[in-house]
Amino acid sequence: MRTLRAMRLVAVSVVKNEADIIEAFVRHTLARTDHHLVFDHDSTDGTREILQALQAEGLPLTLFRDDAPGHLQQARSNHLTRLAAQQHGADWILPLDADEFLDGPGRSQLEAALQQAGSEQTASLPLLDYCASEQDRSAETNPVLRLRHCRPAPSITRKIFIPLALALDSTLAAGKGSHALYRGTEALPSRALPEDWQLAHFALRSPQQQVLRVVRAELQRLSRGRAAAGLDVHYRLGYQLLAEDPALFLQAATSPAGSLRERPFAYRGEPLRHTTPQDWSRVTRALLPYLEQLATSHGRMADETGFDIAPPAPGGLTIHEVTPTSPTADRARAGGFAGFTALSGWGPAEGPVPEAFLPQFHWGYAPATILAIDSPLPGNGRLSADLLTYSDNQTVTVELNGVSLHQLTFPRTNQRERLSVSLPLRAGRNELRLIYSQHLASPHDPRALATIFLSLRVTAPTTP
Repeated sequence: MRTLRAMRLVAVSVVKNEADIIEAFVRHTLARTDHHLVFDHDSTDGTREILQALQAEGLPLTLFRDDAPGHLQQARSNHLTRLAAQQHGADWILPLDADEFLDGPGRSQLEAALQQAGSEQTASLPLLDYCASEQDRSAETNPVLRLRHCRPAPSITRKIFIPLALALDSTLAAGKGSHALYRGTEALPSRALPEDWQLAHFALRSPQQQVLRVVRAELQRLSRGRAAAGLDVHYRLGYQLLAEDPALFLQAATSPAGSLRERPFAYRGEPLRHTTPQDWSRVTRALLPYLEQLATSHGRMADETGFDIAPPAPGGLTIHEVTPTSPTADRARAGGFAGFTALSGWGPAEGPVPEAFLPQFHWGYAPATILAIDSPLPGNGRLSADLLTYSDNQTVTVELNGVSLHQLTFPRTNQRERLSVSLPLRAGRNELRLIYSQHLASPHDPRALATIFLSLRVTAPTTP
């Protein structure tokens, strides 16, 4: 009688500075797969040492590294995918990030689902985002056991698993994040796995992890100059908040449990042996070597080009007093939402949204947000707001009682901008319009989303 060969599953991952979760990730993944290929991109927080300890235990784990300093994550992942197919006998390759944990029934059900998907297309499954909340098990070292709450529904974002035949096709490559397989610029179709399969996503597992993600991504983007155009723009707001208002950043890193679904994750790996409780020292270990690398690279470039990076001595030095009307003082007064009544184009309070680094906010809807301002006296009031946009080339025109007063043009997306406008108010009711040039809408959210307001306050005159 002919015996059918068991399906062989191989996971591939590219990781960097994931010491708090890497052991749980590898142990859980190997409970469902036959081998794990992991590329460690020069981790400095203890990640590589944990991987080597797991390898020394005899786990079917192969480690890789290279000396390239660039951000080549997807090229490395695609290389590991080829190796899994060519050298490790994989029937299916599972590209996974260190914060993505396969969630569903058992191994036999997974094989049956992949068999049903066929060998000529990828299989896809959604991400289910877990978030830190005030009800976490704070003493638990394993982050996937510590976090007990997730978003109410899976994300629209999906990941793919790749069958052998497609992995061997040199004309195909997975795009950034392994969300689709491409031939040139054309995305290949994919078959969805049954709904009981998803990837539990633990990106938002701690304030420390949020700090690491934000600082490294934004500094890397800035250091690459024009080469980084369009990359990782979504970290900008988080970086601004961390630099200007750390308390607000940390507040936005945790979701209220009431906005989430309690769903403890079914961890399938062995107990952790090499992971220690994580604190802020991990942030230092992870970031300082990278900051030194950036500074050294900058200094080397200055030496090679002969460019003197030191500022020239001024011919004359003038010292200016910082007055109470400076932007810094104005920003300190701007928090919250007050001084107006929303008439239209103003969304309800939302957030915090840790994955977007957003504290509580309101959307402004296109074509305009219309606000009523009741002033007891005629005179000059003030509009103060912190806002950002996700739309390219967005402008906001401030109009009071039919008269245009000011126009703000956003230099880039996802960057918090300051709006401070004097308002010549009349006694009684005034109508303030914030008119938008651009907006976003999609089948998933048909609202005409123009601008996010992190604060908006209107002050009316108190003396004639």
